[in-house]
Amino acid sequence: MESFGTRLRRYRGEQQCSLSILSARTHYSVGHLSKVENGLRTPTRELAASCDAALGARGALLAALGTERPGDAARREDRTAGSLAAELPDDTVLPAPPATLTHGAATSITAALTTVLDGLRATVQSAGPGAVLESAAAQVRALRGMAAHARAPEAGHLLSLAGRYAEFIAWMCQEADDERSALGWARATASLARHVGSPDMEANAVLRRSLLALYCDDGAATVELASAASGFPASPATRVRALLRLAQGHALSGDDLRCRRALDDAYNLLSSPAFSGLAADPVTAASHGSSPVPVTTLVHDGAAPRTASGAAYAAGCGSGHYGSRHVADPAAMARGWCLQVLGHHDEALSLLDAEAQRIPAHAHRARARFEVRVVLAALGANDVDRACATLREVLAVAPGLDSATLRTDLRGCVRALSRHRRHPAVAELLPVVSSHASRRTSA
Repeated sequence: MESFGTRLRRYRGEQQCSLSILSARTHYSVGHLSKVENGLRTPTRELAASCDAALGARGALLAALGTERPGDAARREDRTAGSLAAELPDDTVLPAPPATLTHGAATSITAALTTVLDGLRATVQSAGPGAVLESAAAQVRALRGMAAHARAPEAGHLLSLAGRYAEFIAWMCQEADDERSALGWARATASLARHVGSPDMEANAVLRRSLLALYCDDGAATVELASAASGFPASPATRVRALLRLAQGHALSGDDLRCRRALDDAYNLLSSPAFSGLAADPVTAASHGSSPVPVTTLVHDGAAPRTASGAAYAAGCGSGHYGSRHVADPAAMARGWCLQVLGHHDEALSLLDAEAQRIPAHAHRARARFEVRVVLAALGANDVDRACATLREVLAVAPGLDSATLRTDLRGCVRALSRHRRHPAVAELLPVVSSHASRRTSA
Protein backbone atom coordinates (compact mmCIF):
# COMPACT_ATOMS: atom_id res chain seq x y z
CA MET A 1 0.00 0.00 0.00
CA GLU A 2 1.23 3.47 -0.86
CA SER A 3 2.62 5.23 2.21
CA PHE A 4 1.09 8.40 3.57
CA GLY A 5 4.17 10.46 2.71
CA THR A 6 4.26 9.17 -0.86
CA ARG A 7 0.57 9.85 -1.36
CA LEU A 8 0.88 13.32 0.14
CA ARG A 9 3.75 14.17 -2.22
CA ARG A 10 1.74 12.83 -5.19
CA TYR A 11 -1.31 14.91 -4.34
CA ARG A 12 0.83 18.01 -3.84
CA GLY A 13 2.33 17.45 -7.27
CA GLU A 14 -1.08 17.00 -8.90
CA GLN A 15 -2.30 20.22 -7.31
CA GLN A 16 1.00 22.03 -7.98
CA CYS A 17 1.07 22.88 -4.30
CA SER A 18 4.45 23.59 -2.72
CA LEU A 19 5.23 22.72 0.87
CA SER A 20 5.13 26.45 1.66
CA ILE A 21 1.60 26.77 0.28
CA LEU A 22 0.48 23.60 2.06
CA SER A 23 2.00 24.93 5.27
CA ALA A 24 0.01 28.17 4.95
CA ARG A 25 -3.21 26.23 4.36
CA THR A 26 -2.78 23.69 7.15
CA HIS A 27 -0.81 25.71 9.75
CA TYR A 28 1.85 22.99 10.03
CA SER A 29 5.45 24.07 9.49
CA VAL A 30 7.27 23.34 6.24
CA GLY A 31 9.87 21.35 8.16
CA HIS A 32 7.24 19.19 9.86
CA LEU A 33 5.44 18.49 6.57
CA SER A 34 8.72 17.64 4.88
CA LYS A 35 9.60 15.13 7.62
CA VAL A 36 6.15 13.56 7.30
CA GLU A 37 6.55 13.21 3.53
CA ASN A 38 9.94 11.57 3.98
CA GLY A 39 8.76 9.17 6.65
CA LEU A 40 10.74 10.85 9.43
CA ARG A 41 7.65 11.88 11.43
CA THR A 42 4.44 9.94 12.00
CA PRO A 43 1.41 11.87 10.73
CA THR A 44 -1.48 12.41 13.13
CA ARG A 45 -5.09 12.07 12.11
CA GLU A 46 -5.48 15.84 12.51
CA LEU A 47 -2.60 16.51 10.09
CA ALA A 48 -4.01 14.01 7.59
CA ALA A 49 -7.44 15.64 7.74
CA SER A 50 -5.99 19.13 7.29
CA CYS A 51 -3.91 18.04 4.29
CA ASP A 52 -6.87 16.15 2.88
CA ALA A 53 -9.03 19.29 3.01
CA ALA A 54 -6.26 21.58 1.73
CA LEU A 55 -5.56 19.38 -1.30
CA GLY A 56 -9.14 18.29 -2.01
CA ALA A 57 -8.17 14.63 -1.59
CA ARG A 58 -11.68 13.56 -0.50
CA GLY A 59 -10.44 11.16 2.18
CA ALA A 60 -7.59 9.59 0.19
CA LEU A 61 -4.93 10.88 2.60
CA LEU A 62 -6.89 9.75 5.63
CA ALA A 63 -7.23 6.33 4.02
CA ALA A 64 -3.45 6.19 3.56
CA LEU A 65 -2.96 6.90 7.24
CA GLY A 66 -4.21 3.44 8.20
CA THR A 67 -6.09 4.63 11.28
CA GLU A 68 -7.34 1.23 12.45
CA ARG A 69 -5.48 0.17 15.57
CA PRO A 70 -4.95 -3.36 16.91
CA GLY A 71 -8.11 -4.51 18.64
CA ASP A 72 -10.43 -2.14 16.75
CA ALA A 73 -11.96 -4.99 14.75
CA ALA A 74 -12.71 -6.94 17.92
CA ARG A 75 -14.26 -3.89 19.58
CA ARG A 76 -16.34 -3.23 16.46
CA GLU A 77 -17.57 -6.82 16.48
CA ASP A 78 -18.61 -6.45 20.12
CA ARG A 79 -20.54 -3.27 19.39
CA THR A 80 -22.28 -4.52 16.26
CA ALA A 81 -22.73 -8.28 16.67
CA GLY A 82 -26.40 -9.05 17.10
CA SER A 83 -27.04 -5.33 17.12
CA LEU A 84 -30.79 -5.73 16.70
CA ALA A 85 -31.33 -8.92 18.67
CA ALA A 86 -28.90 -8.95 21.60
CA GLU A 87 -30.56 -9.15 25.00
CA LEU A 88 -29.16 -9.28 28.50
CA PRO A 89 -30.62 -11.56 31.19
CA ASP A 90 -33.48 -9.59 32.73
CA ASP A 91 -32.97 -11.12 36.17
CA THR A 92 -29.45 -9.75 36.51
CA VAL A 93 -29.76 -6.45 34.63
CA LEU A 94 -33.31 -5.27 35.21
CA PRO A 95 -34.70 -6.97 38.32
CA ALA A 96 -38.45 -6.50 38.73
CA PRO A 97 -39.50 -6.93 42.37
CA PRO A 98 -43.22 -7.36 43.09
CA ALA A 99 -45.15 -4.09 43.17
CA THR A 100 -48.81 -3.36 43.76
CA LEU A 101 -50.76 -1.04 41.45
CA THR A 102 -54.35 0.11 41.55
CA HIS A 103 -56.32 -0.07 38.34
CA GLY A 104 -56.08 3.12 36.26
CA ALA A 105 -53.14 4.53 38.23
CA ALA A 106 -50.56 4.13 35.46
CA THR A 107 -51.36 7.46 33.80
CA SER A 108 -50.63 9.56 36.89
CA ILE A 109 -47.62 7.41 37.79
CA THR A 110 -46.17 7.77 34.30
CA ALA A 111 -46.63 11.54 34.44
CA ALA A 112 -44.98 11.76 37.85
CA LEU A 113 -42.00 9.59 36.92
CA THR A 114 -41.57 11.43 33.63
CA THR A 115 -41.12 14.57 35.71
CA VAL A 116 -38.52 12.70 37.78
CA LEU A 117 -36.65 11.75 34.58
CA ASP A 118 -36.75 15.36 33.44
CA GLY A 119 -35.26 16.34 36.77
CA LEU A 120 -32.46 13.79 36.47
CA ARG A 121 -31.67 15.02 32.96
CA ALA A 122 -31.50 18.57 34.27
CA THR A 123 -29.30 17.49 37.19
CA VAL A 124 -26.60 15.99 34.99
CA GLN A 125 -26.13 19.30 33.19
CA SER A 126 -24.26 20.44 36.29
CA ALA A 127 -23.29 17.19 38.05
CA GLY A 128 -21.51 13.92 37.36
CA PRO A 129 -23.18 10.62 36.40
CA GLY A 130 -22.88 9.32 39.94
CA ALA A 131 -25.51 11.81 41.06
CA VAL A 132 -28.26 10.12 39.04
CA LEU A 133 -27.37 6.53 38.15
CA GLU A 134 -28.66 4.85 41.30
CA SER A 135 -31.92 6.80 41.26
CA ALA A 136 -32.53 6.14 37.55
CA ALA A 137 -31.88 2.39 37.93
CA ALA A 138 -34.32 2.27 40.86
CA GLN A 139 -37.03 3.81 38.67
CA VAL A 140 -36.48 1.15 35.99
CA ARG A 141 -36.95 -1.59 38.57
CA ALA A 142 -40.07 0.10 39.96
CA LEU A 143 -41.62 0.63 36.53
CA ARG A 144 -41.01 -2.97 35.52
CA GLY A 145 -42.48 -4.19 38.78
CA MET A 146 -45.62 -2.09 38.37
CA ALA A 147 -45.97 -3.10 34.72
CA ALA A 148 -46.09 -6.74 35.83
CA HIS A 149 -49.25 -5.90 37.78
CA ALA A 150 -50.89 -3.64 35.22
CA ARG A 151 -53.22 -4.36 32.35
CA ALA A 152 -52.73 -3.35 28.74
CA PRO A 153 -52.29 -0.62 27.60
CA GLU A 154 -51.14 0.70 31.00
CA ALA A 155 -48.37 -1.89 31.23
CA GLY A 156 -47.04 -0.73 27.88
CA HIS A 157 -46.93 2.91 29.01
CA LEU A 158 -44.97 1.94 32.12
CA LEU A 159 -42.50 -0.18 30.15
CA SER A 160 -42.08 2.57 27.54
CA LEU A 161 -41.03 4.96 30.29
CA ALA A 162 -38.71 2.28 31.69
CA GLY A 163 -37.09 2.16 28.25
CA ARG A 164 -36.53 5.91 28.27
CA TYR A 165 -34.90 5.61 31.69
CA ALA A 166 -32.74 2.73 30.43
CA GLU A 167 -31.53 4.80 27.46
CA PHE A 168 -30.72 7.67 29.84
CA ILE A 169 -28.74 5.26 32.04
CA ALA A 170 -26.81 4.06 28.97
CA TRP A 171 -25.84 7.68 28.30
CA MET A 172 -24.75 8.18 31.91
CA CYS A 173 -22.69 4.98 31.85
CA GLN A 174 -20.96 6.26 28.74
CA GLU A 175 -20.24 9.55 30.52
CA ALA A 176 -18.90 7.54 33.46
CA ASP A 177 -16.43 5.81 31.10
CA ASP A 178 -18.12 2.43 31.59
CA GLU A 179 -18.56 1.20 28.01
CA ARG A 180 -19.59 -2.31 29.00
CA SER A 181 -22.47 -1.09 31.17
CA ALA A 182 -23.47 1.46 28.55
CA LEU A 183 -23.73 -1.30 25.94
CA GLY A 184 -25.69 -3.45 28.37
CA TRP A 185 -28.23 -0.74 29.11
CA ALA A 186 -28.54 0.10 25.41
CA ARG A 187 -29.36 -3.54 24.71
CA ALA A 188 -31.81 -3.56 27.62
CA THR A 189 -33.47 -0.50 26.07
CA ALA A 190 -33.79 -2.36 22.76
CA SER A 191 -35.30 -5.35 24.57
CA LEU A 192 -37.93 -3.15 26.22
CA ALA A 193 -38.58 -1.43 22.89
CA ARG A 194 -39.32 -4.74 21.19
CA HIS A 195 -41.59 -5.73 24.07
CA VAL A 196 -43.74 -2.62 23.70
CA GLY A 197 -43.36 -2.40 19.92
CA SER A 198 -41.52 0.92 19.77
CA PRO A 199 -39.22 1.22 16.74
CA ASP A 200 -38.35 4.76 17.86
CA MET A 201 -36.98 3.53 21.17
CA GLU A 202 -35.13 0.63 19.53
CA ALA A 203 -33.56 2.89 16.92
CA ASN A 204 -32.36 5.29 19.63
CA ALA A 205 -30.85 2.38 21.55
CA VAL A 206 -28.82 1.54 18.44
CA LEU A 207 -27.87 5.22 18.09
CA ARG A 208 -26.58 5.16 21.67
CA ARG A 209 -24.28 2.30 20.70
CA SER A 210 -23.19 4.21 17.61
CA LEU A 211 -22.17 7.13 19.82
CA LEU A 212 -20.02 4.78 21.87
CA ALA A 213 -18.31 3.72 18.65
CA LEU A 214 -17.90 7.35 17.60
CA TYR A 215 -16.05 8.25 20.79
CA CYS A 216 -13.79 5.22 20.30
CA ASP A 217 -12.78 6.66 16.88
CA ASP A 218 -14.37 3.65 15.20
CA GLY A 219 -15.81 5.12 12.02
CA ALA A 220 -16.78 1.77 10.50
CA ALA A 221 -18.85 0.67 13.52
CA THR A 222 -20.42 4.13 13.74
CA VAL A 223 -21.53 3.90 10.12
CA GLU A 224 -22.81 0.34 10.52
CA LEU A 225 -24.88 1.12 13.60
CA ALA A 226 -26.20 4.45 12.29
CA SER A 227 -27.23 2.69 9.07
CA ALA A 228 -29.08 0.08 11.13
CA ALA A 229 -30.86 2.80 13.12
CA SER A 230 -31.91 4.61 9.94
CA GLY A 231 -33.64 1.43 8.74
CA PHE A 232 -36.24 1.41 11.51
CA PRO A 233 -39.76 2.71 10.75
CA ALA A 234 -39.17 5.40 13.35
CA SER A 235 -40.24 9.03 13.65
CA PRO A 236 -38.77 11.65 11.28
CA ALA A 237 -36.83 13.12 14.21
CA THR A 238 -35.11 9.81 14.92
CA ARG A 239 -34.38 9.23 11.24
CA VAL A 240 -32.72 12.66 11.07
CA ARG A 241 -30.59 11.81 14.10
CA ALA A 242 -29.57 8.55 12.43
CA LEU A 243 -28.57 10.36 9.23
CA LEU A 244 -26.55 12.92 11.16
CA ARG A 245 -24.74 10.14 13.05
CA LEU A 246 -24.14 8.40 9.73
CA ALA A 247 -22.54 11.59 8.41
CA GLN A 248 -20.32 11.75 11.49
CA GLY A 249 -19.25 8.14 10.99
CA HIS A 250 -18.33 8.81 7.37
CA ALA A 251 -16.42 11.95 8.42
CA LEU A 252 -14.50 9.93 10.99
CA SER A 253 -13.61 7.46 8.24
CA GLY A 254 -12.48 10.32 6.00
CA ASP A 255 -15.25 9.72 3.45
CA ASP A 256 -16.07 13.31 2.51
CA LEU A 257 -18.52 12.41 -0.27
CA ARG A 258 -20.67 9.98 1.72
CA CYS A 259 -20.60 12.36 4.69
CA ARG A 260 -22.08 15.16 2.57
CA ARG A 261 -24.66 12.81 1.06
CA ALA A 262 -25.86 11.83 4.53
CA LEU A 263 -26.06 15.49 5.52
CA ASP A 264 -28.02 16.19 2.33
CA ASP A 265 -30.45 13.40 3.20
CA ALA A 266 -30.92 14.84 6.70
CA TYR A 267 -31.57 18.33 5.34
CA ASN A 268 -34.02 16.93 2.78
CA LEU A 269 -35.94 15.16 5.52
CA LEU A 270 -35.95 18.32 7.61
CA SER A 271 -37.57 20.22 4.75
CA SER A 272 -40.20 17.49 4.21
CA PRO A 273 -43.88 17.89 5.19
CA ALA A 274 -43.31 15.66 8.22
CA PHE A 275 -41.21 18.40 9.79
CA SER A 276 -42.79 21.48 8.29
CA GLY A 277 -46.13 20.46 9.76
CA LEU A 278 -44.69 20.23 13.25
CA ALA A 279 -42.80 23.48 12.89
CA ALA A 280 -45.86 25.36 11.68
CA ASP A 281 -48.03 24.19 14.57
CA PRO A 282 -47.07 25.79 17.91
CA VAL A 283 -49.61 23.61 19.72
CA THR A 284 -47.99 20.43 18.39
CA ALA A 285 -44.55 21.74 19.26
CA ALA A 286 -45.66 22.56 22.78
CA SER A 287 -47.14 19.09 23.17
CA HIS A 288 -43.69 17.65 22.42
CA GLY A 289 -42.22 19.53 25.33
CA SER A 290 -40.51 22.44 23.57
CA SER A 291 -41.24 25.90 22.28
CA PRO A 292 -40.67 26.87 18.65
CA VAL A 293 -37.49 28.84 17.93
CA PRO A 294 -36.80 31.10 14.96
CA VAL A 295 -36.13 29.58 11.57
CA THR A 296 -32.41 29.38 10.80
CA THR A 297 -30.91 29.43 7.31
CA LEU A 298 -28.05 27.02 6.72
CA VAL A 299 -25.71 27.02 3.75
CA HIS A 300 -24.91 23.40 3.05
CA ASP A 301 -21.47 22.90 1.55
CA GLY A 302 -21.34 21.43 -1.93
CA ALA A 303 -25.05 21.77 -2.61
CA ALA A 304 -27.72 24.40 -3.00
CA PRO A 305 -28.47 26.35 0.18
CA ARG A 306 -31.07 24.65 2.30
CA THR A 307 -33.32 26.03 4.98
CA ALA A 308 -33.63 24.05 8.18
CA SER A 309 -36.20 25.06 10.74
CA GLY A 310 -35.20 25.32 14.36
CA ALA A 311 -38.90 25.06 15.14
CA ALA A 312 -38.98 21.65 13.49
CA TYR A 313 -36.24 20.52 15.84
CA ALA A 314 -38.05 21.97 18.82
CA ALA A 315 -41.08 19.94 17.82
CA GLY A 316 -39.27 16.76 16.84
CA CYS A 317 -35.58 16.26 17.57
CA GLY A 318 -35.60 18.27 20.76
CA SER A 319 -38.83 16.80 22.03
CA GLY A 320 -37.37 15.59 25.31
CA HIS A 321 -37.82 11.89 24.50
CA TYR A 322 -34.46 11.38 22.81
CA GLY A 323 -31.61 13.57 21.63
CA SER A 324 -30.37 16.86 22.98
CA ARG A 325 -32.79 19.31 24.53
CA HIS A 326 -30.37 22.20 24.49
CA VAL A 327 -28.90 22.28 20.97
CA ALA A 328 -31.13 24.59 18.91
CA ASP A 329 -30.12 23.10 15.54
CA PRO A 330 -28.49 19.66 15.80
CA ALA A 331 -28.13 19.47 12.00
CA ALA A 332 -25.97 22.59 11.93
CA MET A 333 -23.97 21.34 14.91
CA ALA A 334 -23.40 17.94 13.30
CA ARG A 335 -22.32 19.57 10.06
CA GLY A 336 -19.81 21.71 11.94
CA TRP A 337 -18.52 18.60 13.72
CA CYS A 338 -18.05 16.83 10.38
CA LEU A 339 -16.29 19.80 8.81
CA GLN A 340 -13.87 19.98 11.72
CA VAL A 341 -13.07 16.26 11.57
CA LEU A 342 -12.57 16.48 7.80
CA GLY A 343 -10.11 19.36 8.22
CA HIS A 344 -12.27 22.29 7.03
CA HIS A 345 -11.44 24.19 10.19
CA ASP A 346 -12.35 27.79 9.28
CA GLU A 347 -15.83 26.90 8.10
CA ALA A 348 -16.31 24.53 11.04
CA LEU A 349 -15.24 27.21 13.52
CA SER A 350 -17.78 29.71 12.25
CA LEU A 351 -20.62 27.21 12.37
CA LEU A 352 -19.74 25.50 15.67
CA ASP A 353 -19.14 28.76 17.51
CA ALA A 354 -22.48 30.21 16.40
CA GLU A 355 -24.38 27.08 17.46
CA ALA A 356 -22.52 26.71 20.78
CA GLN A 357 -23.50 30.26 21.71
CA ARG A 358 -27.16 29.28 21.33
CA ILE A 359 -26.91 26.60 24.04
CA PRO A 360 -28.37 27.92 27.34
CA ALA A 361 -25.76 28.97 29.87
CA HIS A 362 -27.24 26.64 32.52
CA ALA A 363 -26.73 23.56 30.30
CA HIS A 364 -23.12 23.13 31.41
CA ARG A 365 -22.66 19.58 30.10
CA ALA A 366 -24.07 20.26 26.64
CA ARG A 367 -22.26 23.58 26.33
CA ALA A 368 -18.89 22.16 27.42
CA ARG A 369 -19.16 19.21 25.02
CA PHE A 370 -19.73 21.45 22.04
CA GLU A 371 -17.45 24.29 23.09
CA VAL A 372 -14.54 21.86 23.15
CA ARG A 373 -15.29 21.17 19.48
CA VAL A 374 -15.04 24.94 18.96
CA VAL A 375 -11.60 24.77 20.59
CA LEU A 376 -10.48 22.00 18.24
CA ALA A 377 -11.72 23.92 15.19
CA ALA A 378 -10.06 27.14 16.39
CA LEU A 379 -6.73 25.37 16.91
CA GLY A 380 -7.01 23.81 13.46
CA ALA A 381 -7.65 27.28 12.03
CA ASN A 382 -4.61 28.61 13.96
CA ASP A 383 -6.77 30.94 16.06
CA VAL A 384 -4.95 30.15 19.29
CA ASP A 385 -6.25 33.09 21.32
CA ARG A 386 -9.86 32.20 20.57
CA ALA A 387 -9.20 28.55 21.39
CA CYS A 388 -7.66 29.40 24.75
CA ALA A 389 -10.46 31.79 25.69
CA THR A 390 -13.09 29.12 24.96
CA LEU A 391 -11.04 26.44 26.69
CA ARG A 392 -11.02 28.46 29.91
CA GLU A 393 -14.82 28.39 29.87
CA VAL A 394 -14.81 24.62 29.40
CA LEU A 395 -12.32 24.05 32.21
CA ALA A 396 -14.42 26.12 34.59
CA VAL A 397 -17.18 23.47 34.57
CA ALA A 398 -15.37 20.29 33.47
CA PRO A 399 -14.44 18.95 36.96
CA GLY A 400 -18.05 18.90 38.16
CA LEU A 401 -19.35 17.17 35.04
CA ASP A 402 -17.07 14.13 35.26
CA SER A 403 -17.63 13.43 31.55
CA ALA A 404 -15.70 10.72 29.67
CA THR A 405 -16.80 12.07 26.30
CA LEU A 406 -15.54 15.51 27.24
CA ARG A 407 -12.21 14.04 28.38
CA THR A 408 -11.88 12.28 25.01
CA ASP A 409 -12.15 15.60 23.19
CA LEU A 410 -9.82 17.27 25.69
CA ARG A 411 -7.17 14.70 24.78
CA GLY A 412 -7.53 15.91 21.21
CA CYS A 413 -7.06 19.46 22.50
CA VAL A 414 -3.84 18.41 24.24
CA ARG A 415 -2.43 17.11 20.96
CA ALA A 416 -3.47 20.26 19.10
CA LEU A 417 -2.25 22.60 21.84
CA SER A 418 1.17 20.91 21.86
CA ARG A 419 1.87 22.44 18.46
CA HIS A 420 1.60 25.90 20.05
CA ARG A 421 3.28 25.23 23.39
CA ARG A 422 5.41 28.40 23.09
CA HIS A 423 2.29 30.58 23.09
CA PRO A 424 1.96 32.09 26.62
CA ALA A 425 -1.71 31.17 27.04
CA VAL A 426 -1.05 27.63 25.83
CA ALA A 427 1.89 27.24 28.21
CA GLU A 428 -0.47 28.22 31.04
CA LEU A 429 -3.38 25.99 30.00
CA LEU A 430 -1.67 22.88 28.67
CA PRO A 431 -0.82 21.30 32.07
CA VAL A 432 -4.36 21.92 33.32
CA VAL A 433 -5.97 20.49 30.19
CA SER A 434 -3.66 17.46 30.31
CA SER A 435 -4.68 16.82 33.91
CA HIS A 436 -8.41 16.96 33.12
CA ALA A 437 -7.99 14.85 29.99
CA SER A 438 -6.24 12.03 31.84
CA ARG A 439 -8.47 12.03 34.92
CA ARG A 440 -10.61 8.92 35.29
CA THR A 441 -14.21 9.15 36.41
CA SER A 442 -14.96 8.73 40.08
CA ALA A 443 -18.54 7.65 39.47
